[in-house]
Amino acid sequence: MDKFYQIGGKHEKDCTCDRSGRRNWTGDCMQEGMKVYANARSEEKLKKTLELCKGCDVEPLIFDVTDLADAERKIMSLEGIDYLVNNAGKSIRKKSIEDLTEEDWDSILDTNAKGYFFMMKYAIRKMKKDAAIVNLTSGAAKTGGDFVSIPYSSSKGAINALTISMARELAPRGIRVNAVSPGFVDTDMLTLNGKERDYYPPIIPLGRLGTTEDISNAVYFLLSDEASFMTGQIIEVNGGDIMG
Repeated sequence: MDKFYQIGGKHEKDCTCDRSGRRNWTGDCMQEGMKVYANARSEEKLKKTLELCKGCDVEPLIFDVTDLADAERKIMSLEGIDYLVNNAGKSIRKKSIEDLTEEDWDSILDTNAKGYFFMMKYAIRKMKKDAAIVNLTSGAAKTGGDFVSIPYSSSKGAINALTISMARELAPRGIRVNAVSPGFVDTDMLTLNGKERDYYPPIIPLGRLGTTEDISNAVYFLLSDEASFMTGQIIEVNGGDIMG
């Protein structure tokens, strides 16, 4: 899966859209005057995202987030960061633990957990009071995930713990750290386990799949001043699939 991050700062008048191309943040971003960077390992991996974001000034920032030196060099080249959204996503088809390899484990944990750690490690050096970080996690961190691999659910559990730990550490500096935990969302990753899209709505209490807009609206809220008294929270956006 492509890895996608957004690093926003109030330096130029720009906007952004999500990976599906729905320009759900456009109006808000233009009002806020955000400068947005989209990250992937290569320009080819970002090509589709940037094409879908035509009309928005989204600047590519090409580097491998699992490479500490690469992440440091590119992030430290930025003038300042007000917002960081960590949205790495990589998985494999579900296997029994007996069939999992060390490569399976390392590949998922490197992208889904270590990548978040590297991004935050350097981004906070460019942040001031009232900055905010949002990490994308998964309900699989709580349930183990009937439909996802052990490395994937484990990586999301690591993200939850990292979110809470970072929130506590950065609170004295006025930097908030929260996470959004999507349920079943209508993206390509949904069919990795072999289930078709129409399998899911009947098992979701609200009776439909989530959309990328549902998730990005929650992300935008956590970045906004309306969430200024929230930190260390894992917000479930799952149609009631996980409650409490």
